[in-house]
Amino acid sequence: EAARKILALLESQGALFYGDLENANAGLPTQIEDGLWELVSLGIVSADSFQALRERMRPSSRRRRRRPGASRFRSRFGIAASRALLPSGRWTLLPASPWQEVKRDEIAEAWAGQLLERYGVVFRDVVQRERVGIPWRELLQAFRRMEARGTTRGGRFVTGYYGEQYAKPEAVDAIRRVRKQEPQGERVRVSAVDPLNLVGILTEGARIPSIHTNHVLFVDGQAELPSAAGRHADD
Repeated sequence: EAARKILALLESQGALFYGDLENANAGLPTQIEDGLWELVSLGIVSADSFQALRERMRPSSRRRRRRPGASRFRSRFGIAASRALLPSGRWTLLPASPWQEVKRDEIAEAWAGQLLERYGVVFRDVVQRERVGIPWRELLQAFRRMEARGTTRGGRFVTGYYGEQYAKPEAVDAIRRVRKQEPQGERVRVSAVDPLNLVGILTEGARIPSIHTNHVLFVDGQAELPSAAGRHADD
């Protein structure tokens, strides 16, 4: 809803700052931010600086304490200080391109294909940490079309989760092979910023922050419990 309002405002008024969108009642601050990034992910909108992107890439815990000056300003003036953390720069529509003419179902299938390439098996819980610019219901429709064409398989590949699951054919074959293997003690170390860091999402335990100094250690495909700092005891 916010994305549609923002798009209409940019089409009618041209380039706008975040404050202009807020004054035009495009939505609540978080809704405007999410709407802007949804339009960015679709290749429709851009900003005139990289500051908004830098702020978006920061972990949420750091975004709250980014500027010492901003925290003092917040304590004195309250809510108004939160503007320092909101998307900065002037936002504008990108020039018309063939990408904007692509049908939405094609965009959904592109996202679905990318997720399958990344994870092998995809269901709703898997994409929780992804900033997907397409609603899950549209991704489901895309997966169903891909299954009908024979490029994707639907089924129950991961136990303990409800809803539809889809996988690449080669991923299904790999799962079957792994099930027949005896434990080998194979250890695989994965950076916490890797999409494979699904600890706390698909496995038990607290989530490990996506920070480059953290990592996850898998032994025969099972994640070892991390220490409180997000690193493993064997470091």
